[in-house]
Amino acid sequence: MVENGVVSNDGQRAHVAVARVLRGEGAAAGMLRVALGTLALCASTRVEVPLTPVPFTLQVLALCLVVLAMRPREAVASAASYVLVGALGAPVFSGGMGGVARISGPTGGFILGFVAAAAVGTLVLRGASRLRMPYVVRAMLALVATIAVVYACGWAQLMLVAHLAPAAAFAAGVAPFVTLDLMKAGIATSLAAAGRMARGGDARRA
Repeated sequence: MVENGVVSNDGQRAHVAVARVLRGEGAAAGMLRVALGTLALCASTRVEVPLTPVPFTLQVLALCLVVLAMRPREAVASAASYVLVGALGAPVFSGGMGGVARISGPTGGFILGFVAAAAVGTLVLRGASRLRMPYVVRAMLALVATIAVVYACGWAQLMLVAHLAPAAAFAAGVAPFVTLDLMKAGIATSLAAAGRMARGGDARRA
């Protein structure tokens, strides 16, 4: 509560409690972060441009934020939970679709690739933290690795299921999205760096 322009002790305690949960220590904080990550991935498909065969959505942006914000196990759990929710039929994939058929279809590799990409991206970020480089540099390295894994998985399944030659599958499912996805990685890095500075950290430091 605010009294005479001053935040009351109750308000301060509530703010500190929420901050601890979101940053925080313990299983409850980890489960909350996983739930928020899963929700972000599910919601990210609501913005869609229906391209063929792979539509444009904000899923990669959401995945990038998950990679930068979470520990490796939490990021993988968020991505895996998203895939599971969709596989069970919830309309959380592009086009408002769900179900196993979507995962096993031509573009399903991009969805399944989120799990491996979350693992690789968070591990690259953790490994790069041992190097003397600015946070924004190592964050971008991690996100480029994240996106590359998504592309590799999606490209492979597109070739296999749609019976496309490697060059044709790359031209249809990867090439149109590279520039846009790198822009999403830059946006996610900027947001994460701003968050670090807001918490009193320094985005320029390793």
